[in-house]
This record gives sequence, C-alpha cells and structure tokens, in this order.
Amino acid sequence: MSSILSLIIFIPFLLGLFIALFCNNFWGKIIAFGGSILVAILAIIMALGFDGAGGMQFVDIVPLVKNYGITYMVGVDGINIYLILIITIFLPFLFFVLRYQEKGFWANLLFIESGFLAVCSSLDLIFFYAGWEMMLLPIFIMTGLYGKSVKRAKAMLDMMYYAIFGSMIMLGAIIYLGVAHYLEFGFYSFALADLMNLNLSLSVERILFFSFMIAFVIKLPLFPFHMWLSGAYTHSPSVATFMLSAIASKVAVFAILRFVLPIFSLSFVEFSSYFVALGIFSMIYFGVIALRCDDFKTLLAFASASHLGLILAGVFSLDVVGMSGAMYQIVAHALTSGAMFLMVGIISSQLGTRKISNLGGIAHKAPIFATIFGIMMLSSVGLPTTIGFVAELLILVGIFKTNLIYGIIATTSIIVGAVYMFVVYRKAILQSVNEITDKFKELRKSQIIAFSLVAIVIFVMGIYPKPILDLSQGTIQSHYEKYIKSNLKGQE
Repeated sequence: MSSILSLIIFIPFLLGLFIALFCNNFWGKIIAFGGSILVAILAIIMALGFDGAGGMQFVDIVPLVKNYGITYMVGVDGINIYLILIITIFLPFLFFVLRYQEKGFWANLLFIESGFLAVCSSLDLIFFYAGWEMMLLPIFIMTGLYGKSVKRAKAMLDMMYYAIFGSMIMLGAIIYLGVAHYLEFGFYSFALADLMNLNLSLSVERILFFSFMIAFVIKLPLFPFHMWLSGAYTHSPSVATFMLSAIASKVAVFAILRFVLPIFSLSFVEFSSYFVALGIFSMIYFGVIALRCDDFKTLLAFASASHLGLILAGVFSLDVVGMSGAMYQIVAHALTSGAMFLMVGIISSQLGTRKISNLGGIAHKAPIFATIFGIMMLSSVGLPTTIGFVAELLILVGIFKTNLIYGIIATTSIIVGAVYMFVVYRKAILQSVNEITDKFKELRKSQIIAFSLVAIVIFVMGIYPKPILDLSQGTIQSHYEKYIKSNLKGQE
C-alpha cells in the first residue's frame, strides 16, 4: 500500500507511452480504457484506506538530486484526496462520451491524467513546478491535433503566454525559498515540510506570497488575469475544455492550500479579505459577461470562472466551514461544469453551431439530453438536494461568519448566476424547434449511461455529503488551527 499513490501517478504515463509506440487505434483505445479503470480502482482502494484525521498518508520519497534538495515526494491528505478521486474516477466516463478512434488521442489523455495526478500529489516545490508546467503540454497538443476551430492555435498560445508569465514569477520565488533554506539551515531543500520552518521577514514573505498567487489566479482564472479565458475555452475541443475547467483550474486551488497557506500563513491571513473581495467581484463580473454571450461554450467558460471566484472566496474566508465548502465546490464544479462542456460539445458536433440564438427546441428532439443537462444546470445554480447546493451553502456560511457585507454580495451574485443559466436553458434547450435543431439526435446509450451516473452522483452527494466531507474535515481543521487561528489572534 505504501507505493499505491506512485502507481496511480505513473501507470497512465507508462500505458500512454506504450500505446503511442506499439499499439494500433483499436488496441490503443482498449488498453487506455482498461488502464483508466485500473487507476480508478486503485484510487478507490486508497480512498477507502484513507484516514480523514490521519494527516499526510501514502507518502513516497525518492531523492533525485541530493546536493540541491530536489526530491520526488508525494502524499495524500484531505486537501488533494478530492482531486485524485475526480481525476481517476471520472476519466473512464470520457470513453463512453467521446467518439475519437485515434490511439494518439487516448494516449494523450493518459498523459494528461498522469500529469495532473503528479501535480496535485506533490509535496516538493520543484517537482510541483515541473508538473505545473508540463500538465498543459498534452492539452496544447490535443487542441492542435483534434481541435477544429481555426483560432485554436492563437487561443492556446495566449493561454500559454499568461501561464508562462505567472510561472516564471513563481519559479523565482521557489528558487529564493530553496536558497533561503540553504542560508538558514546549511542545505538546500524544496520540500514543504522544510520550507515551513523558514524564518522570513514580513516584507519578503509578502513578496513571495504574491509571486505564488499571481501564478494561481492566472490559472483559475480571476479578474484581471482572465484575458486568455474566452479564447482557450471556446476554441479548444470539448475534452480539452473539460480538462481546463474540471481539473486544471482546481489544481490552482489545491496549490494555494498546499503551499501558500503553510509557508506564507501570515500573509495569507493578512490579505485574506482582499482575496475574498476579488473572488466575489469576479463572480459578479463574469456573471454579467455571461449574460451577454451568444456562444454557448463561451457562456459556460465565464460561468465556470464565476464559480471559481466563489471557491477562492471560500478558501480565503478563514473559516473551517467556508474552506470545507470550497473543497466540496471543487467536486461540484468539476462534475457539473465538466459535464455541461461535454454536452455543449455534442450540440456543436451535431448541429455545427453553438450560437444560443440559433438553438431551441432540443428538449423536443432529445428529452433525455435536455433532462440531464437540466440536472447539471440546477446543480450549478445550487438547487437543494444537489451537490452544488451543499457546496454553496457551506461557502456562504463561512463568508457570512467572516464579513456580513461580503456574504450578502456573494448571495446576490449567486442569484445572478442562476438567472443567466435559466435564461440560456430556456433559449437553447426549450422553446420551438427550428431548421437547425430539427436534425438534433438523442444521446447514444453509452452517453446516457455515463451522464446518468454523473447525475446520480450529483444527487447522492447533495443528499448525503457527510462521507465525502469527512475526508477533508481533519486536514482543514488542522490547517485552521496551525496556520490561521494563531495569526488571527496575533492581529487582534
């Protein structure tokens, strides 16, 4: 069991390499599907053996460059267990939804899975940074090879420019931390456990804090670092958009809780109210933009960014309930947003358009599609009995406990989000059939099964959230006691 996490990380990469080098298209897809099932089973076994109150578990440590403190170090706690389960369990569903036959597509999908798992399991900043940079490369390749939009190359390059800008600033901060550790303790280290012991001056800590946060708010993205969002989400193939929305943006949230809070806890608490305000402002800003969008995929892109603003507000609420809600919203957003992006991709592939003004009447042609999409939408806006309601309720409780005004504004912004989702559902899915939507076909049986299972999970986790919340409760409570509570007393 001690190496189960490393197996989960590297099995997809090794299988992807094998498929790319030795398999034909048929066997490539079969092996990729079997590998994704195996990794999902291992992740479930690991989760069943995970103790929510037991701290860091399933740790693997392999020194890579001893002289400079570069180490392969991974582990699982209540912060990243959600991400690992999301990535591993729901990847097999893509094999039922997507119709690609090329082995390169499925090999690339396994590379993406391996990269994300490595990043969200990392306990060493150099290993984290390497994965942080590499995890977007397979998405970039996938967009170039399988995207159909003529603007896809420019859109992905714009995203890469923003990402590289933020990453270079973060890399400088990482190197500074390693050198600071050498000067203070006599040896280089980039391990989280060692960097937490650094004695940084307040001014230096503030600079390093913002150096990390710039990279993470770009990846989320939040205002004003969102200029790449519309192009990358709109012009990428649906599966790449799914990866960006459902997984890549969540890695940034993970990184804030994994590295920023423990290493820069003073600055985290000091600037928390500003980031809550930024998250709430982003919710409103992106919600207003979404109201004006006619492209279905672009609308979902800004709706996704709006929810990520809510997640950031929950993370910086300095409240255990709010932070727990943020972690739960990671799961909720991944399920609902990811599924809706895939379903809009089905609309686009069948009808050749995503313009909301050209749609309508899909419910009459494909009632099952309309019903499942409606469930995803209702979860997205926080309907009671869905996972979205639980997540948003917990975040709002945390925000209200921190600041009454922020809580009122956040609640209002959620109402704005509900309005544009209901409006777009009425325009695109309901109303009358037209010449374009008359040829829309119902979901295939395999797609119905895949999306229905996701819908079932949405209701189960909305009605009985305790088992999942328990996975993170111990870690979040521990982080609050260690890094937040004492600093709050210090400010008083």
